[in-house]
Amino acid sequence: MKRKAGQAPNYVRTPDVGSRELAPISGSKAVAPVRVDAAKAPAHTSAKKSTAAKSSSARSQDFLDSNAPSKAKASKKAPKRAKAKKKSHAGLIVAIILIVLLLGAGGGYGYLYYTGYFKPTIEVTLADGTLTKVKVEEAYAQLVPTFNKFGPGTLVNDVDVSGMTAEQAIEAVNKKFNDEGSPIEVKYNLKLDGKVYPITFEDAKFTYNTEEVINGAIGQFGPVDETDFNAITERYNFLEQLKNEPIKLATEYKVQIDGVSEKVHEVLEPLIDEYSTVKDAEIGEFDPETKEFTITPEETGMTIDIDGAVDGVNKLFENNEYSGNVVVPSKVMEPEITTEKLKANFGLVGEHVTKASNNANRNNNLNQACKNINGKILKPGEEFSFNGVVGQRTVKNGFKEATVIMGGQYEQGLGGGICQVSSTLYNAVLKSDLQVTKRSPHAWPSDYVLEGLDATVDWPALDFKFKNNTDYQIIVVMWFEEKDRTVHAQIYGKRLPDEQKIVLRSECVSSTAAGATEYVEERSMAVGQTKVVRQAHQGKTIKTYKIWQDKDGKEIKREFITTTTYRSYGKRIEVGVKNADGTFSKVDPKTGELTGKASPTPTPSSATATPTPSGGGSSSNPTNTPTPPPTNTPTQPPADTPAPQPDNGDNGGGGSDGGSGE
Repeated sequence: MKRKAGQAPNYVRTPDVGSRELAPISGSKAVAPVRVDAAKAPAHTSAKKSTAAKSSSARSQDFLDSNAPSKAKASKKAPKRAKAKKKSHAGLIVAIILIVLLLGAGGGYGYLYYTGYFKPTIEVTLADGTLTKVKVEEAYAQLVPTFNKFGPGTLVNDVDVSGMTAEQAIEAVNKKFNDEGSPIEVKYNLKLDGKVYPITFEDAKFTYNTEEVINGAIGQFGPVDETDFNAITERYNFLEQLKNEPIKLATEYKVQIDGVSEKVHEVLEPLIDEYSTVKDAEIGEFDPETKEFTITPEETGMTIDIDGAVDGVNKLFENNEYSGNVVVPSKVMEPEITTEKLKANFGLVGEHVTKASNNANRNNNLNQACKNINGKILKPGEEFSFNGVVGQRTVKNGFKEATVIMGGQYEQGLGGGICQVSSTLYNAVLKSDLQVTKRSPHAWPSDYVLEGLDATVDWPALDFKFKNNTDYQIIVVMWFEEKDRTVHAQIYGKRLPDEQKIVLRSECVSSTAAGATEYVEERSMAVGQTKVVRQAHQGKTIKTYKIWQDKDGKEIKREFITTTTYRSYGKRIEVGVKNADGTFSKVDPKTGELTGKASPTPTPSSATATPTPSGGGSSSNPTNTPTPPPTNTPTQPPADTPAPQPDNGDNGGGGSDGGSGE
């Protein structure tokens, strides 16, 4: 029977055999023959022999005497002489018979002695259970060839080592190990999140206690004393019983593995990023028209304890478990935003609306910029760039020419008017409590937002940027409403707490007077023509605030935003200096008077050309009034007639003058 590694040997059968109910050995039969030299025998021994001889003669004489009556009757019929003669012959016959009897008895005894009839025997149990007697001498002779060799049917790891010495058995068992290779596969399964990652130790080393087992077992087959009848009987019975119930021995092996930590790290490290990633529930799609959105569900992550997995493998190995499952220790990482939480807290945060003009080109630009922005989704921490989202203002991208501020005066440029879009968005961003990262003011305040709350842009010099500093996504929704010519900006994201809202306020903390009127020559215009390219503007310093209100409109707190400084500007008028003969006059920048070749002095009503009013928005291209025939009289400065401000500071594709901002 096999024994497990580390158990005490169970193959020694001597105690088992000794416990069997065998027939006890007879005392008279167990005595070894004693050979005595007659010459050296003691006197009492000779006396015993003499007595025995006498007894034997007496028995022979008794056997002869038992036949005497029949012979006596015969002698009565014979003559006396014959009786005497017959007596003489009878004595001879008796003597001869005695001699024959003595010689026959001695010869029979000798025959029996020399044939072993008087040698001791033992009673043994054969393999079939039969009890039989065997001479000790013969039994021992049969045992001698088995000394120090394994008995019949002895198996070591299923290798038959019957009749082998210890050395031969070790060699046979080791050969089997070498032929079969590793006895087991050392393999563990790392289990993580319902998946199995196997780790195999193909380089495991095995050592066996073959010599210890075999050398320990061979001892029960060692020599026995030829005079120890009990030992001979037990050994004889033991070998017979092995024919029915052979000994099965099993060796132990020890396993050595290296690099457990390295192998486990090799398997698990590539999984760290995959499993440690936690995904918040987020907006998957958003329909800007219906304001409806779909939610992508959240995903949990987990931290992986690789060192804990290493300990798990080592523990199995130390317990002599060379295969098994190791659950990788891990900790679930929950997302911050779940689907339920997103539905409960996501919605409109802040919005702002501004009024536009009825200028077709300008409104086209507003509509195009809103389309490019509408539905933009920002992840937490992501930054919005107006120029990056709207793109370059070109005809190909859908933009048209309209009035812009460039070099401190009104000009025509592609994308004119879209500063109203950036300024409207700026106000919505502030109301949503988002982080503004880049904003520049116009050269002077715009009339579609409060002073200090404008944001100018220019490709690529000036940009408006803000960052999603919340833990939710935000969605920027913008559109231009054709019906009432309004620009709308909405921010969807994590609602402000407790139904609070933010309103914006601006405060003028200082101002300076507008500068003096400035006259500049314009060679494309004939003498007598003028055009107002900038109205006068006061200088101002404006502070802006966010006012937090509760759901009932009560102020909770006031938060400072920024200080914006606008420069003061004088009115700027372009004066035509092109004479009829192709020469050019000069203009006095302070008075507007022409010097050089004489030109007729235009009247204010017909000589001054100003942009056509456009309801506070973009103006159409100014038209030039035809100049009367030139005269040689000096030109007088044109009358200072007011002109509407074309875009009130909107800067589309061009730049803007001065001003400070964030």
